[in-house]
Amino acid sequence: MVRWLDPHQLVDTAARVVVSGVFSSYADNRELQSLHRAEVFDRSDPPELWLDYVADLGDGWNSTYSVASLLAAEELKLEWDGEAVGTERGRILVMGGDQVYPVPKHTEYANRLLGPYRSALPCPPPGAEPPELFAIPGSHDWYDGLVNFTSIFCRERWIGGWRTRQRRSYFALALPAGWWLWGVDIQFGSYLDEAQIEYFAGVARDRLNAGDRIVVCMAKEVESGRSDKETHSDRDVDYLEREVIRPSGAELRVFLKSGKHHYARYEQEDGPPSPRQHITAGGGGAFLHPTHGLPDRMDMEGAEGTTCFRKATTYPSAEMSRRLRKRIWLLPPYNLPLAGVFGVAQVLLAFMLGLHLDDRHVDLGVGDLRTALWESPTAFLLITLMLGLLFGMVRFAHDAPGVTRFLLGLTHSALQLASIAGVMMAASRLAGGSLIAFLAAVFLLGGLGGTVGMSGYLWGTNTLGFHGNEGYAPLHHADLKHFLRLHIDAGGELTIYPIGIDRVGRHWTLRPDDPPAAPWFVPTSPIVPHLIERPIRLGP
Repeated sequence: MVRWLDPHQLVDTAARVVVSGVFSSYADNRELQSLHRAEVFDRSDPPELWLDYVADLGDGWNSTYSVASLLAAEELKLEWDGEAVGTERGRILVMGGDQVYPVPKHTEYANRLLGPYRSALPCPPPGAEPPELFAIPGSHDWYDGLVNFTSIFCRERWIGGWRTRQRRSYFALALPAGWWLWGVDIQFGSYLDEAQIEYFAGVARDRLNAGDRIVVCMAKEVESGRSDKETHSDRDVDYLEREVIRPSGAELRVFLKSGKHHYARYEQEDGPPSPRQHITAGGGGAFLHPTHGLPDRMDMEGAEGTTCFRKATTYPSAEMSRRLRKRIWLLPPYNLPLAGVFGVAQVLLAFMLGLHLDDRHVDLGVGDLRTALWESPTAFLLITLMLGLLFGMVRFAHDAPGVTRFLLGLTHSALQLASIAGVMMAASRLAGGSLIAFLAAVFLLGGLGGTVGMSGYLWGTNTLGFHGNEGYAPLHHADLKHFLRLHIDAGGELTIYPIGIDRVGRHWTLRPDDPPAAPWFVPTSPIVPHLIERPIRLGP
């Protein structure tokens, strides 16, 4: 899985974010896509239909392939409350965003998406209609301006046994019994482009009927520290509902979004017998996000005013999410390259303080370090670095508002400065007067102290409800994955089956002699899927 705090990875990803942000301000790939025919995909012929939804999937092999192998299976036998529940492989597979991590290079798509899914379903199953695949991009798919996403998903090609159909990064699927699924591309959270608005407005004008029901599928932009806390996906779905869906007489019934790697279902309060659902489902393979900080209620602005939603179910549960918090203390061994950067930085600080001169490194105390700072010819630069550290830590605490953000940044920078002082003094006593031993000890203790200090800060702030992303991402937790299976029956009822995987496969056996459509790899220990909650039923 991606090592998010690897220094090389951080620099590469940051550079691509900056470049993609600059170019997206002047050139929007969605505008170019409007040159392709505005096609609406009609899959309303069969009396019933199975459809699968998976998002945030292109990360590590074990988690991504475990999910892919279950999606490829012809059927899954599940159970709820002692009752057997049978589900079938979706005739349609919808990928809901971030099909690759960390950046959308062709090699990353090949290793983290195409390889696992081609291995899970190498070719179309014999005697059955090949399943189709549709995808919308997430922010990570956009880091190259959507070049590789377009090549993979918008050229009517095969990904194993799944056939891609779309020509744009957004689409509308007509499903049986007046149901629709709209896949919407929100780029980096900017406003919907005019061509895309016109596409969906045309669908509503020419194809929707009064009483039709719509599932909107949209990737969610991960907050990046701006003062504006508006959730762009919610803003855009509000616009679509108010300006496009409602005037046609249709109704938005389900809002699916990705971006957070957990399952969280919110249900409309005081709604109809089958209330509107707001579901975050980003468990297709990426690292786990916590759920214990999620609000019990949320309000969404809609076409008919503010709608209140209450939290119904999360996966993992809040209790399990809190128990996993202790893994934050494993950040040092999981991120050794970062520890190396901390160690090198402290060795350089030792030279800047002049501790390599004469025997100044022997028996250091707090007073000695203070004197070395003021006597150093680089004192001005060192003080500037300290202020830069404070500024950086305040920026890093982007989850917190106002004064709280400043206090968290101040605390984090103080922890790091205290760690530096402690490392220098401990190394001077361990070195026994040897400069080489002192510098070696500074490197080793500096790496450990820097990462442990960060672990302590992330653990402490996570208990306050902050830094869920930064605390959990570096641990690349592979288990607790999920996907959704949707079924429209002959009576027009939509049933959503949220399928969880408590433990993904870790050891695999190659099966070259199995039938062509069989998966190339099978786990040595069975992967056991289960229903996260009772199936959600939305009546006709």
